[in-house]
Amino acid sequence: MRDVAVYLESGVAMASDDGTAAWVFDLDLWGRCGQGDTTDQALAALLASLPEPVTLTVAERIHGDERAFERDLLPASAEEIAVTAAILDRTRAQTIHLVCSLPREVLDAEVPARRLPRFARWRTIRQIAWHIADTESRYYLPSLGLPSRPRAANLLGELEQSARHVSDTLAALPPDLVRRDGGTVWTSVKLLRRLAWHE
Repeated sequence: MRDVAVYLESGVAMASDDGTAAWVFDLDLWGRCGQGDTTDQALAALLASLPEPVTLTVAERIHGDERAFERDLLPASAEEIAVTAAILDRTRAQTIHLVCSLPREVLDAEVPARRLPRFARWRTIRQIAWHIADTESRYYLPSLGLPSRPRAANLLGELEQSARHVSDTLAALPPDLVRRDGGTVWTSVKLLRRLAWHE
C-alpha cells in the first residue's frame, strides 16, 4: 500500500475555531486537506477524501494559526504552480456553473444545521461564492505581499475577474517568496496549496 507523508497543523481556525488540518504535498493529491476538531478526525477526513487507500505517516507538525511547515519554505516547483492553476480553472468553472444554474431561493437559502466556525459569515451558497473570491484575491494573495483587487459589483463578475487576477499572479509568481508578519508565515508553496484546496 502506498505511504503518503502528512503534515499536521493544530490550533487553526479553518472548519472550526480551534481545529486540526491534515495536508498532503504529493503532486497527484495536491490541494487535499482533512479537517476536524482533533488530529484523529482530521486524518480520517483526509483518508476519506483520497482516491485510493493509503497509509499516512506524519512528516511534520506545527501549532498555531497561519504558520507554515518547513516543507512550505522550499521553492515552489513549476509543476506545483501548473497543477494549482489547473485545479483553479476546473473548480472555478464548476462554481460559475453552479451559481448560474441554481434558482435564487436555493442560492440564498441558509442551512441552520450546518456547523461553521464563529468567524464564518458565509451561510448561503451565494455567500460562499463571494467568500471564495474574497479569500483568494483579498486575503491569500496580500498575505504573501502580492497585489489584491477590489470587489466587482456582481458575483459572476467577481468570480471571473478574481480568477483572472489569481491566474495572472500565478503566472508570474516567484517560487521562493516568504513573508513573516506578526507571527504568521506565508510562502509561495503555502499560497499554492491553500489556493488549490480552498474552492
